[in-house]
Amino acid sequence: MKILYLYRNRAMGYSIGKVFAPIETTFSEHEEVDSLSMPAYGYSLKSLLQNISIVRKKVAQEQYDVIHITGQENYLIPFLDKSKLVVTVHDLDSIISSEHGIAGRIKHLSFINTLSSVKYLTCISEKSKKEVIDNCKVEADRIRVIPNCVDPAFTYSPKAINKECPTILHIGVNPNKNLKRTISALQGIYCHLRIVGPKRDVDFGMLNNSGIDYSLVSDLSNDEILQEYRNCDIVNFPSLYEGFGMPIIEGQATGRTVVTSNISPMKDVAGDGAVLVDPMNVTSMHNGYIEAINNSQKYIQQGLENVKRFDVSKIVKQYLELYHTIIESNCS
Repeated sequence: MKILYLYRNRAMGYSIGKVFAPIETTFSEHEEVDSLSMPAYGYSLKSLLQNISIVRKKVAQEQYDVIHITGQENYLIPFLDKSKLVVTVHDLDSIISSEHGIAGRIKHLSFINTLSSVKYLTCISEKSKKEVIDNCKVEADRIRVIPNCVDPAFTYSPKAINKECPTILHIGVNPNKNLKRTISALQGIYCHLRIVGPKRDVDFGMLNNSGIDYSLVSDLSNDEILQEYRNCDIVNFPSLYEGFGMPIIEGQATGRTVVTSNISPMKDVAGDGAVLVDPMNVTSMHNGYIEAINNSQKYIQQGLENVKRFDVSKIVKQYLELYHTIIESNCS
């Protein structure tokens, strides 16, 4: 079996590449695997044409059994052999909510309309599957839900919770990450709020007026991110919108109490291994932090059990079954 993984330009974000890296590595131990990150940045017409040209040349030079678009680069779909093609959809939020006008219509045409012609689609959660069904004219039976795997680098690292002053790790500062409500909800709780994200997107006025002890870091390496999980007591992820929610399983795998939203897909990913809160309700969040501090061991143990669902070997097995289906259908 020869597989080609197609990734977006690395400068446009590492999250998709990070998700698929363990999958690609595991497959490469037994199969012939190749990968290509798009050379051109952005989605201007010039960039799209350059990327399409490079991919077409790559595919023409090699005989691949499976070509897997790992996310975002849906504009490539019309130029690839659909009988060998797998497309993974993480979420459609940025496309659905994109600006109107010519740019918005082009984005919609390139990223959403193209999905209706794909035979083999995967989504990382039931939430993203519903988005595809509702927005892309794709029948449910054409979509397989294959969740993200937890990176094997996230291993159990026991740590007694500091109940007197827990370190609460908050991943991400975009509006959907719910930092402002987090700040309000932590009022009256003695803690250290550790924020990971770019400074430009943080409301420092609100932070400084809150009286909460905090620190902020950005541009971390993978090893540094791992260490942040190990150093903290609680992983805070009360997100308003996600396609999946990687910090949930990363926190569980590390052996940390996770606080996350009681909406999909976060509650589905978390299982019984997290404190679930209403991300729109500051009181619910406040009570959730108190619960996480007082009953941490319960959620740590349940989290360690839950995260087994996302072991890389189990996720690879699901993709392998799909790849074999593709190859068998092309041989018949």
